[in-house]
Amino acid sequence: MLLRLANRDNVAVAGSLIGLVSLLLAWLTLKPNRIAAGTGLPIWEGFDWTGAAIIIALWITSFGLSLAGKKRPQALGLGITANVIIIVSFLFTGLSAARLLQQGSAAAARVSLGAGFWVTLVGAYVVIFGARHVIGEPRLWKNLIAWTGLSVTVLLLLTGWLNNLSVMQEFIGREERFLQELLQHIFLFGGSVVVGTIIGVSLGIWAARSRRTEKPVFYFSNITQTIPSLALFGLLIAPLSALSFSFPMLREIGIRGVGPAPAFIALVIYSLLPIVRNTYVSLRQVDPAIIDAGLGMGMSRRKVFRKVEVPLATPIVLEGVRIASVQSVGLAAVAALIGAGGLGWFIFRGVGQAANDLILLGAIPIIILALVVDATMRAIIRVATPKGLAGVSQ
Repeated sequence: MLLRLANRDNVAVAGSLIGLVSLLLAWLTLKPNRIAAGTGLPIWEGFDWTGAAIIIALWITSFGLSLAGKKRPQALGLGITANVIIIVSFLFTGLSAARLLQQGSAAAARVSLGAGFWVTLVGAYVVIFGARHVIGEPRLWKNLIAWTGLSVTVLLLLTGWLNNLSVMQEFIGREERFLQELLQHIFLFGGSVVVGTIIGVSLGIWAARSRRTEKPVFYFSNITQTIPSLALFGLLIAPLSALSFSFPMLREIGIRGVGPAPAFIALVIYSLLPIVRNTYVSLRQVDPAIIDAGLGMGMSRRKVFRKVEVPLATPIVLEGVRIASVQSVGLAAVAALIGAGGLGWFIFRGVGQAANDLILLGAIPIIILALVVDATMRAIIRVATPKGLAGVSQ
């Protein structure tokens, strides 16, 4: 018994305990209107006893499996259970929201997700993280466990199952604006990372090739990371305003003191450090003997760089791009404060109106975008990694 407890999956245990604690919190909030505080409903009132019993049983099952040891069968069971918890929680949420609104007397009544619901999602994904770590290979099972719950949730959103929730009511009332700001957010972080990659890789190669430029390149890259994002946006307003007034042509193409231009430049600057650092490290770590062997075979220095150094350095460089991409997804939200648009527009508008669900309308897609970008970049890195290096890393 003691040996089994010593071999338990501590990550999954922590996630299961988080899930059990969530059962003590309010799962839904019934509000007379979109900005009122509302009344918190525990799971047995919000979901009725049937829904509550199912979710409680699932969390108890998860806790029991997490104590059973760190083996693949238990890990698969944990991953499946956590995904079922996510799916069932959203299913009962949609049903309960419709029922509560039908019973309510106020025409403007809203049903919001409570703390218990969010905490149970956190607990489920902690369990999934622990299960993925134990499962190891094959990657198919890891991906199924990671994405099934989220995929079904997206399907429920698309079919209108969750339309009675307050956050979806906010979306329905602003659907056109949401799509506009989503595209603007993708443009801000995507475009800035592309430009940052071109500049960062060039600076990283320059620093790796020249000892004289190494210190100034890293000094600039490091110092920009110490400036708070909002402060950097503000610092760019004055020079860009001066330029736009001096050269009206710049103003005509959208370069002004406020708007997308300063936000784009700031995001490019913030993306430099991880890309420059990883490019520098990736080139410095190449064994000099490999380079000498290539030169000894009659290859030119440029061909050695293209045929030897670039393939070996690419996975580490892409890792820097991944870090910069995920970082830019979040930082782009702050750009809304200087009129650049993006999903941050909903967050700051919701703060100004004291409308929590409007804040969520901006925050949740940003989190999902970050997860999708991270998963996409990891897949690209796996494809770009030479088979020999992939075998060594495994």
